[in-house]
Amino acid sequence: MAVMSAEEAIAARTRALGELAAPARDVSQITVFTLIALAAFALYWLTAVVLEARAGTTHFGADAHLYVRLVDGTVGDRVTRFHPLTTAMAAVWMNVLSPLLVPWIGAPNLLKGMFAAAGAAGVFAALWAFAAVVPRRYVALLGAIYATSLGVWYFSSIEESKIISTTLAAVYIAVYLRLRTHWTLRGALLLTAILLVACMNEVVAGFLVVIPAVDTLVQRGWAAFREGLWILWHALTAPLALLFLEGVVNRHMASAGQTAEGASHISMLIFYVTRNKYDLETIHDFLVNWLFFNMAAPTMTATEYPGLPGTTAGDFNPALANYLASPLTVGLVVLFGLMLAGALWPRGRKEDLPAAPTALLVALAAFAIVRGAFFLVFNPGECMLFSSGTTLTHMLLVAIPFAASRLPAKQGILAASAALLLIVNGSFMIGR
Repeated sequence: MAVMSAEEAIAARTRALGELAAPARDVSQITVFTLIALAAFALYWLTAVVLEARAGTTHFGADAHLYVRLVDGTVGDRVTRFHPLTTAMAAVWMNVLSPLLVPWIGAPNLLKGMFAAAGAAGVFAALWAFAAVVPRRYVALLGAIYATSLGVWYFSSIEESKIISTTLAAVYIAVYLRLRTHWTLRGALLLTAILLVACMNEVVAGFLVVIPAVDTLVQRGWAAFREGLWILWHALTAPLALLFLEGVVNRHMASAGQTAEGASHISMLIFYVTRNKYDLETIHDFLVNWLFFNMAAPTMTATEYPGLPGTTAGDFNPALANYLASPLTVGLVVLFGLMLAGALWPRGRKEDLPAAPTALLVALAAFAIVRGAFFLVFNPGECMLFSSGTTLTHMLLVAIPFAASRLPAKQGILAASAALLLIVNGSFMIGR
């Protein structure tokens, strides 16, 4: 019988203590994540009241004026036809909670609470995603940045289906980041179920399949085709969801076919593509909104103009120079530059990256590019409406190498970024 050396005995004891401490760490982590998500929920719900009071709920192409009808179930066919999950969630939410809460807070505020809760759930999922790929000390700070990013914050605070799509994308990524290192059939089925639900709210959620497909291909190549065969079955979720939406849901909508924009998914795609203008200015404006304004408001107010009948629309002037007009936004520019420098400087990098980091980063970048390219073609003028769906992806692409860099004071940089985002984007929410 072999006798362990003193060093081996100490190592074994350390491992055993680590295994015993793991459940406690998990409970502590869940508690922290829950508290952050609850804080986000309160922030979003309070912001919803502020935006309603200042008539700021229809910026960036948002259709809050349509979704408010979910209060009494008279929402138009267009919402149900393209976003049936949102309609179903609102029906359940209002029917279950109305008898308890409507006498106290009113039906409109109760509906706002549903979208705030959806946004908060996305914050929780984003925290789990960060926890899978960066050291623990950075997770809460990255979660705070995600929660206070402009797109996530704004669309959690108005009646819009986009925050539900954003949250489901975050849940999908969080689940996949664990599945990629501990693959199980149950996990693959769960991921497929999440994708199906996401496609029932926004059929282009099917682009999420790019992440496991590219990750597997880069890690193992075509030789691992059989191992990745589940991804082919997984990818069928999106076309099946589209068939259901067009063949079942759309068929039962009374007003289907009245307009080219709202008749079906295909007719809507053709309607927008044929009216769009594609030139360097369009591409510039798209990238500025998609990559930067989605994270931080360049100015405290947006340019407002008459929208659809009875509404006021609003948008930012697509000029990055506006970030230089305020010390607060200048500070954000400097901090982002430091994070980007740390992420892109390979010589200053440690080795505490997640398993197969190159494959994961390439997969996340591929998804971000595919989704971005689609909306550039589909509706570049209202890209802010769809940009929050890639917020987590963009953050992971920077956060993973940044967290592994040797840049000093990384926690301070993240904490300062979260604080400035809260102030800058909060000022925009208030409107001054």
